[in-house]
Amino acid sequence: MNDNIMTLGIFAHANAGKTTITEQLLVHTKVKEQSGRVDFGNTTTDNMNIEKSRGISVKASLVTIPLSNKTIQLIDTPGHVDFSAEVERAINVLDGAVLVVSGVEGIEPQTQVIWNMLKEKKVPTIIFINKMDRMGADYDKVFHEIQSKLDSRVVPKIVVKKDLHNTGELIYLKPSIEDLSEYVADIDDDVMEKYINNEKISDDYLEKKIKALALKGELFCVYGGSALLNEGMKYLIEAIDTYLPTYKKPNKDNFSGYVYTVKRDNEVRELYIKTISGKLDNRDEIQTKYGKIERIRTLNIIDGFTKKKTDTLSAGEIGIVTGLSAKCGEFVGEEGKDFKKISFINPLFQTTIEAIDKSKNLDLFNALEILNDENPDLKAMFNKQTGQIVIKLMGKLQAEVIENILSERFGIETKFSNPIIVHKETPISDGYGEANYTRVSGVGFEVKPLSKGSGIKYQSKYSTDYLFPKYQKQVERLVKSYAQQGLYGWEVTDADISLVDGKCDNVGSDPADFNIAVPIALMRAFKDAGMKILEPNVYYTINCSKDNYKSILSLVSNYGVIYDSIEYDTSNVRFSGIAPLREIIDLPTSIMKLSGGTATMIQKPFGYTDYLKEEIIQRDYVGLDPRNEREFVMNIGGSYDNLDVKRKRR
Repeated sequence: MNDNIMTLGIFAHANAGKTTITEQLLVHTKVKEQSGRVDFGNTTTDNMNIEKSRGISVKASLVTIPLSNKTIQLIDTPGHVDFSAEVERAINVLDGAVLVVSGVEGIEPQTQVIWNMLKEKKVPTIIFINKMDRMGADYDKVFHEIQSKLDSRVVPKIVVKKDLHNTGELIYLKPSIEDLSEYVADIDDDVMEKYINNEKISDDYLEKKIKALALKGELFCVYGGSALLNEGMKYLIEAIDTYLPTYKKPNKDNFSGYVYTVKRDNEVRELYIKTISGKLDNRDEIQTKYGKIERIRTLNIIDGFTKKKTDTLSAGEIGIVTGLSAKCGEFVGEEGKDFKKISFINPLFQTTIEAIDKSKNLDLFNALEILNDENPDLKAMFNKQTGQIVIKLMGKLQAEVIENILSERFGIETKFSNPIIVHKETPISDGYGEANYTRVSGVGFEVKPLSKGSGIKYQSKYSTDYLFPKYQKQVERLVKSYAQQGLYGWEVTDADISLVDGKCDNVGSDPADFNIAVPIALMRAFKDAGMKILEPNVYYTINCSKDNYKSILSLVSNYGVIYDSIEYDTSNVRFSGIAPLREIIDLPTSIMKLSGGTATMIQKPFGYTDYLKEEIIQRDYVGLDPRNEREFVMNIGGSYDNLDVKRKRR
């Protein structure tokens, strides 16, 4: 493949037109002859039946296109908030991005969520104001909205207007050197100095400044047009070529790859891996995260939209690899220490799922394990004792998509029930817990609280001389698994878990010993630390007409929800705020009823905060429960007499 490689992501709020832009890019670069249409269900990247029937993207899709002397690895991503996990995983491997904003609707909540992720990862981005042919489209209004709601460091490279006096065709205007200088002066000190001193600023000087700042992600060029009508595509393609960077290969030879997605087809498990450094050859042997040696079976790349065999993957390339057991979000080979991985996604709901034909419940769980492999945020869990299966979801649409996939792909008809809000738990103070199983196998953990949003951090502070590496790797796996359900059954977060003690014996220790000792010691540490419940917040935005906004404000107040800001335009009112999900879970339906369907409410996850009510919200434990030590040891096949054998029992 070409040495000049760029991984490019196309992002937008749902229905803003990003898949249509992908189609136009494929046609303009001669990868395909004719562009497909979302409403006809014949686009290249939306190839699932549900994507075709609903006109939405559910999975991130990869195609490659040639551009000048570059090869562009193009990822088309979902726009609906329920599939934000796909967006997050794609952003982690990007060199550049195109953010699509509707010229009619402007900045919507999911646009802001995507922008925050791009900004966190520092991805150089071009903004394209789409649907400028539509009634109500307004480039200037949307541009100023981008400035105020996304980032002030934006520059209008091509301004789009409608020729209202004649045909209604779109007119493309380049801002004057004076106007451009003013925009760039607000971003760059050198240009500002020339600007305030009335020094001449040449086109060439300013263009070099814009290009340098854009390539570093410190300035964002804005374009416009209509992807459906193939309007403005030429300017957008030139912008991608000029203002977005190719992959910068690090100065090291060791192979490092990042798994950004997994796809399963029958018995074949394909890893989509972005090569961070070095190279990967077909049939190479690779050491996995936990020390296991595995061999590459097949190596493919995407050429256009066709899978093609290759012998080698080089830095910057995305390859499709089989033969490895790595999961989404993991590194293959050497861990990329300079690679910044972002993580924003927290499913808000948990639901029970069951097969309508009860005899297929085991088949259902096996199918969900495959889907969980492709999307780890589902966190499918199966209680063998009760037969209950639970999964985590972002929202109702995702549930409908999973139901459709299970029916079409696996032939299993399902139903969902008992949806509950997903809480989390976190340690209140420092804690310690230890457990021994037999006289020669044991572990001890320290648990400490971390600041909100930190997640789980695990480290070993204990020498491998006393607890051998093979057992330490097993301990790490078990800790991360059992931290999914803490003292109250919720996922543990914002906790620093350290292995600080342990023992093993060359002859007497067995891996099964640690399957018992680790979860019991971990639960003892949580109990010693004390745990508190966290609940999810959402950022909501309500749009309504001026005619009924007072009654809707009154309704919102009755729910106990406070709004932070309120905006007015000629006919509409928009107000926003932050609230616990439990308080507003039924509010969207109430708003629809009150307004006769004219008002809308959009929500996005907004982190977790302390649950301040007195009652403790617990969740039923799924699987073997180490909190009940006697039953746990017996159910796992051990002897309770071997637990803490040195400790005297009453």
